[in-house]
Amino acid sequence: MSLGGQLRKLLAHSAVYGAADVLGSVVNFLLVPVYTAFLAPAQYGDLALLLLFATVAKIVFRLGLDAGFFRIHYTLGEAESQRRLAGSVLVFAAGAGALLFAATWLGAPVIARALLSDPAGERWIRLAAADVWVGTFAHVPLSLLRIQERPQLFSALSAGRHLVNALLKVALVAAGWGVTGVLLSDLLATGAFVLALLPVAVRHARPAFSRALLREALLFGLPKVPHGLLVQALNLADRKILDLFATRAEVGLYQLGYTFGTSVKFALSAFEPAWQPFVYAEAEKPGGPATLARIATYVFAAFLAVGLGVAVLGPDLLRLMADAAFHAAAPVVPVVALAYVLHGAFLLGSIGIGIARAARYYPMVTAAAAAANIGANLVLVPRFGMMGAAWSTVLAYAVMLALGFAVSRRLYPMPLEWGRLARLVLAAGATYGAAVLLGRGTLVRAAALGLYPLLLAASGFLREGERAALRRLAGRA
Repeated sequence: MSLGGQLRKLLAHSAVYGAADVLGSVVNFLLVPVYTAFLAPAQYGDLALLLLFATVAKIVFRLGLDAGFFRIHYTLGEAESQRRLAGSVLVFAAGAGALLFAATWLGAPVIARALLSDPAGERWIRLAAADVWVGTFAHVPLSLLRIQERPQLFSALSAGRHLVNALLKVALVAAGWGVTGVLLSDLLATGAFVLALLPVAVRHARPAFSRALLREALLFGLPKVPHGLLVQALNLADRKILDLFATRAEVGLYQLGYTFGTSVKFALSAFEPAWQPFVYAEAEKPGGPATLARIATYVFAAFLAVGLGVAVLGPDLLRLMADAAFHAAAPVVPVVALAYVLHGAFLLGSIGIGIARAARYYPMVTAAAAAANIGANLVLVPRFGMMGAAWSTVLAYAVMLALGFAVSRRLYPMPLEWGRLARLVLAAGATYGAAVLLGRGTLVRAAALGLYPLLLAASGFLREGERAALRRLAGRA
């Protein structure tokens, strides 16, 4: 397949698989007017801390089996072995999940006291844990749909889940159920989603248990547990540190600004499910490193474009969508957008770790980034509040990018196009600076975003073949 064909395949899969992941974030984003109308900033802060708990619980409950199953499946040539792997992972995940849920149920009073101050905290912890446990039954069938390249069914089921969730949230939150309504909606929608996926699991998983195959999946996946925990320490510890040095209301404001800033993740979430299988399929082919390096340049250009859009227009959108009590969150948006552009660069620059099946390096990289994040938060938050938390996130992702790239380069060197990458960064920086300096009007700032492609063209970023391809596309349009 030509480079153009490979790129089109990657984009097509990103659009379909990613739409499923992105839709959940988009739905929560569109629910901001409902949340901010019926919840106080302090209640939104409670949701932020519960998100911290639920995200950590998901990593622990999964035990890395989602990643382990996906990677080991590609090494098995026989369909029977693949079915045995699926069955073994499902059986083990069900048993381990039940034990972890029971432990969380019993430990809910302790967790609630450590994390929350609301009397309803124990109920909230148990509802969040139930949602996480039920969700563990979805990982194998979802991975199977991706492996079998069935993106339409994957996306249809995911869209149905998010639609049900959104309707339940609107109904329950508007009816006065508050935080409990949000959590109960998540649980009911996840349960319906797992039931819809059951036929996929029954059809492609054999009711058998193979210690050898499970061991391989765990050996690859378990190192991702500390990695995932450290990533969430990097992503979410700032809420708890902010809670210690500020008010719960400021945590709520920060969470809302963070939500708008992480709109960059819409692109990342769309891209990542298609990127991993694409990388594994291309890595060992002749010319594979050069192909991946070229595509990384194009994808980074797209990430920067999305980041610019969020940084420039996100604060205005927040003020438009949220109640006036939340408008003070707007300055957080561009800083968090920058952090997630760095996250996207990490996804592109660290692929050698996955290709080499050297998952042991992930916890090392994220431990350093999480330590940088927590340390920076402890220094900056007492003085600068939520803006200190936002800049701590930027620092942490910069550390993760630098270390992930350094390790990946040793394991799988890629001939990255450094000159073109530098042009991308300079063009993006100049565009953001112009948007800030040109004025306060939303339309003026939106127009300033047009400088990004113009500066790239003027800098000589495009090669002759790429210019010719663009001319052909313009001609067809």
